[in-house]
Order: sequence, then structure tokens, then C-alpha cells
Amino acid sequence: MFENFSKTDAAKKTFLFDISRCLCSGIVESAFKTFALVVAIRVFNASKVQKSLLQSAWFFGYFITTMTQSFAAKQKRFRAMDIAKIYLLIVSLLTFVVVFVTSRSAFLTLTIAAMVLFKQPLPLMEDVYGQNYSSRERGSRLSFVLMLLPISAAIFSPIGAKLMDWNLQNYRLVFLMAAIAAIGSGISFSKIPSRVLPEQNERSIFSPFKIIFRDKLFGKMLLWWSFAGIATQMMLPLKAEYLVNSAYGINASNFVESVACVTIPYTFRMLSTLSWGRFFDKSKIITVKLMVNLFVALGFLLFFNFRSTWIIYLSSIFSGIAWGGGEVVWCLWATRVAPKNQFSRYMSVNVTIVGLRGLIGPFLGYWLSHHFTLQLVSLIATTFVLISTVGLLSLRKDPRFIIGNET
Repeated sequence: MFENFSKTDAAKKTFLFDISRCLCSGIVESAFKTFALVVAIRVFNASKVQKSLLQSAWFFGYFITTMTQSFAAKQKRFRAMDIAKIYLLIVSLLTFVVVFVTSRSAFLTLTIAAMVLFKQPLPLMEDVYGQNYSSRERGSRLSFVLMLLPISAAIFSPIGAKLMDWNLQNYRLVFLMAAIAAIGSGISFSKIPSRVLPEQNERSIFSPFKIIFRDKLFGKMLLWWSFAGIATQMMLPLKAEYLVNSAYGINASNFVESVACVTIPYTFRMLSTLSWGRFFDKSKIITVKLMVNLFVALGFLLFFNFRSTWIIYLSSIFSGIAWGGGEVVWCLWATRVAPKNQFSRYMSVNVTIVGLRGLIGPFLGYWLSHHFTLQLVSLIATTFVLISTVGLLSLRKDPRFIIGNET
């Protein structure tokens, strides 16, 4: 897969330091995605609203990327990756302070702020990929790098879980390691070649969203995609809740919870990424997304409708495969739909929409779980995925989805 990679200095440096960035970021992401919620539940006895806020932090980070991207474009003294480095150094500082706080409000405030800032380099990286990689290698390089983040997360997660099983207060050590990893990620960002971002000629932060209405296909795809996205985002926090909250009768150990929610999904996300990338290159984007939806639905139904640890682990395999495919499609689908030279603009709108539905998803999930059994909630989520599938199928004959016509 590497024979067609360009040998330019910028491409080689970008690839090398993007690898180290992902390896460090996997540790940070694991700390926030898994252990933050466990600590909120088992150490600070957080309420459902507070847990929803914690789970929504990722998506609030996505939601504000249009604003932070505009801010970054006005900073003519800094390259894009210098700004990314600053974000990660602040993340490191906030995570380091988490180690020493003792109040629930301080823990939640610092953790949420760190999670929001952790997502801000995403649109900055889009410019880097566009500038430093040729069009024929962008997907291959990105899919390889995407494999590496789950590797470090899958390794770090059981280590952190075992430390917390021995002594729950060892969560402080887990977050200290995440703070150090955030520094490593920031240093890696600073080594990636980048430019000062071109300033956007937008009248307001809402101007980019006009393309949703101007490009009908793009708008319809965002609509149908969002049904599956909301379903996924409302079920993710409920997985940890289902396993560790004694009210649901499983009361799994921290180790079982981390294996089911992190290690297995991250591992199969990693193992499937290259295959999904090749599938994406050879297939219509609608076909790829429909396959992703199938694995998402299987993951929902098996996880919440069986108590066997092994069936839960099997559902996590399906979820990991779906995650691998979803990551590839999410990063590259705008290249099949957007007009040339507008990839970053379309992508920024897509990221903000993901943030919006991510803010809704966890609250909807917890609200439904308060009124219905988790088994019924999983069926509701599966119905959302089915609606997404039917909607996307209605678009499959659009001429822009013919391979060769896609930009």
C-alpha cells in the first residue's frame, strides 16, 4: 500500500508525526471516553444530567469547530499546527489539574473543557492533508494512521482498568498518564509541516451552512446520516451504564467494562480500517454506509438484549467493525460529494452537524432509559438506523454516486 506514496519532505514528515500524534491521542481519548464516565459514576456519584453533559462534551467540541476554525484562520502569526499544539498543551494542563481535584463539579468542569479542546485540531488537519498529500495517496495514508489510535487505546485501556480495579483512587494515575500523552500529541502536531490558514470570506459563522440548502444531495445525506448518528450517540453512554450500574443487574468489573467498551471495539476498528478503505475505493459510498449501518444495528441488538459476557463481547466486535467503517466514510465521504476545492468547507459543516446531533444523542438516550427498559431503547435506536438505511437507499441512483463521476 506504500508504493505510491509521494516522497516529498512535507508528506514524509506529516505521515511520521501524524503516526506519533495518533499513538499519543489514543491514550488521551481512552482516558476521556472510558475512564471519565466510570470515575463520574463510581467516585463522584454523578447525576444523569451530569453524565449526559460529560458524554456530550466530545460533540460540543465538534459543534464549535466552525467558530474555532474561523478564529484560527485570523491568527496570521501562527501556522495551523502551532494552533493545534496550543490546544493540546491546554488539554494537558487541564488533565493534570484533574489529578488533584476532589470535588465533583471541578472534575466535571475540567474534564469537559479538556474534551472540548481535544477535538479542535480536527479541521486544522484537513488543511494539512490537503496541502501535504497528493490526491492519490490521501486515503491510504489516512486509513493507515486511523488504525494506530485504537492500538494505543486498546493497550492503555486494560492497564488503566486494572489500576482502578486494584484501587479506584488510581484514576489519578490514569489521568496523569493522559496528561503526559497530551503533551506528546502537542509536540507531534508542532512537527507537522503546515501553513498559515487562508482567512475565510464568510459574512458570519452561519454562512457555510447555506450549502446544506444549495446542494440538495448534500443536505439529504446529512439528514439520513443523522438518524444513524443520533442512534449511535444516544447508545454509547448507555453501554457503560448498562455494565457498571448495579441497577441493571450486571455490575461488571472495570476490566470487563473496559474490554467490552474500549479494547474490543478499538481492536476491531483497527483491524477493519484498511479493508474498509479498500472497500470505499471500489464501491459507491451509499453501499459502504449501508454495510456500516448493518454492523451498527447488530451491535445494538446483541449488547442490550443478552446478559452473557461473551455475547456482549461479540456485539462489541460488530460495533468495532462498524466504527472502523464509519471512521473511513466520515473522513472521506465529502470527497465524493463536494465540488473540487470545497472539501474543507463541506467537512466543517459536516463536523458541526455531527456535534449538534451528538449534543442531543446522550440526553435523548438517558431520557429514554428513564422511561423505558434498555432493551426497548435498543430497539428504538435500531429503528433509527433502519430509517437512515431506507433514506440513503433512496439516493443510491443519483449520478454523483457513480464511481468515476464522484469528485
